[in-house]
Formats: sequence, C-alpha cells, structure tokens
Amino acid sequence: MRPALPLPPADDGPRVSGMLLIRTHHGDDDAWHDVLSRMGELPGLVAPRLGHEAHTVPREPIPRRLIVVDDRAWQGATPEEVSEALEGDGTWIPDLVLLANDRTTANPHLRPLLAFRGTDGDTFRITPRQAALTYLVLHRPYQETTLEHFEEKAPAEPDWEPEEDETVEDWEDDLPDPVGTYLESLNPPPRYEPPTRVLPLLTQENFGLLVRTDFTDDAAWTSLLDTVHRPGPGYDDPIEDFSDYIDTVDDPTFEGSSPEQLMALVRDSEDPELMTADLVVIADGTTMRDPDHRVLVVPLEGPIGYAFRMDPEQVGGMVNNLAIGNMDIEDFMDD
Repeated sequence: MRPALPLPPADDGPRVSGMLLIRTHHGDDDAWHDVLSRMGELPGLVAPRLGHEAHTVPREPIPRRLIVVDDRAWQGATPEEVSEALEGDGTWIPDLVLLANDRTTANPHLRPLLAFRGTDGDTFRITPRQAALTYLVLHRPYQETTLEHFEEKAPAEPDWEPEEDETVEDWEDDLPDPVGTYLESLNPPPRYEPPTRVLPLLTQENFGLLVRTDFTDDAAWTSLLDTVHRPGPGYDDPIEDFSDYIDTVDDPTFEGSSPEQLMALVRDSEDPELMTADLVVIADGTTMRDPDHRVLVVPLEGPIGYAFRMDPEQVGGMVNNLAIGNMDIEDFMDD
C-alpha cells in the first residue's frame, strides 16, 4: 500500500494550476538533485515534509504550485498507481504529473521524466527543463492543447512490442526523443531563477506584447519601436502602423529580467473575446547592441520556451497572424 499523496484540498475559488513531481527511483541522489537543479528555483514550489499535506501556496503574483514528493514509499510507483492516488474526493488535482524513475537516473544527458496529465491522457516523456518552462505558463488558457501535443510528440509507450532478443534499452532507443531535448543543447540552457525584486504582472491587452529589459541605449530603443510600429514598404503588410496592436512595456523595473521570469508573469486579459498572440517579445541587451535590433520572441504555447530572434519589421505581421489563427508560431521559427 502506498501512502496518501501530500495534496492540498481542492481550491476554494479560482483553480490553482501546477504540477506534481514524484521521485520513484531512489538509487542515485545525484540524479535526483540534477533533476531539481535543471528545473530551477520555480515559483510556487511546495516540498512538504513526510506525513504532511501541502496546504499553502507561496505568495506569488500568479498563484501556482509545484508539489515535490521525495518519499521512499513511492519507490517504483507506476503511473497507474499515482493516478489511483489522485482520485480522492476534495483534493487538488495537478495539471501534469512527473515521475523521476529509473530511466531518469539512467540518462544523465536528458534526465527524461515520465509524465501524464492529472485528469486524462497518455504518458509521454519530457525533460526537466521543458517541464519547468511549461509549468511557468500553465495558468494561461488552452494549455491542454500543448499537453496533448506533447503526448503525440513523445509517447512513452510505442505502438510495437519489443522483439524476443531485444533489451528494454534497445526498445527505448527507438522511442522519439523526450519533449524538450533541444533545450539541453543550448548554451546556456534555460533555467528559472527568482527575480531580485518584485516584478509586476504583464497583462496582454492587445495582439502583441513587447517588453524592454535593457536600458543602456534610448536611441536604439526609439529606433526599434519606430521599426516595429511602422515597418515601412517592402513587407507587403495591409496595415501600415502596428502601434495600436502591440502593447509596449518600457519600465526600468524589468531591467535585466530573464525570458523565464517574464514568461511567469504574462497573463491574458479578462476579456474572453480579445485576440492575443501566445508569446512575449523581448528587447534585451542583444537587441540593443544588434545593428538590426533583432528582438527575442518567446512562445508561451506550443513550442514553449523555444526562443528565437526576429527582425523588428516582422513583429507586427507575426502577432496579427497568430492572434487571428492565420499562421502558427512554427511558421516564423523556420525563417
């Protein structure tokens, strides 16, 4: 018999989004600590002591919780066992459950986690960094679509049975790479660290959101804004001025903020009919030093956290096409 999971009671009011991370393999403490390190110092982290429930959510601008369970009583637990433990009435149900199992320990390069939605869906594999970035935006609408895409992209169980002389390792080698494999190749890889000061929320009230995080060159910023708002001839845009379609945040409070910190702060407008692009555009130090002022685009849905650079002339057309569903973010990532 497994003990009860340290889940808080169901939320009294708007639901709090979040994840449950369970250590199910205790053979290597270094591997477990590596998983936690890659996920970063995430906001809303709750690590209850053995025998205690996770009642509280740390004070954050956006309520969220990541409950971490490091209990040998869950050694070797399967997704089926965890799912059964989540079926208790009156308890909070995580959006995503993550299991650090023996395969996590065996792969020091990726540390793949076994994952499944807390209410439905199939198991899939995901890296700790991708799980962390996804956690930062789980409060946003329509993330069920993102999780469904993860299930399709990196299923934990293939459609075929292993051959008679095939080892488990050989069988798993034929599986698709875990979601987030690309993030492990970045230098430096993405990692959330708490800001040194309290940052205000970023509410999307328009098609696009452009945030300035570097304040070393006002002339470069003015030039960038002029290009984003009025890209000029040669881009075949039916709209000549995008000023009314892109919210701009020019607040020194955000100086030096990381993409991960901004991801955690973006929330949708309360107007359900408002069309927005599921991304944040950042004018950082690289943008200001670049003669072409290429901005950093960070998706908040789909390929979450797969940041890429873009010419400022293209920003207006991108956010408009994404907001109305005319194009996908991948169409711009390939440019």
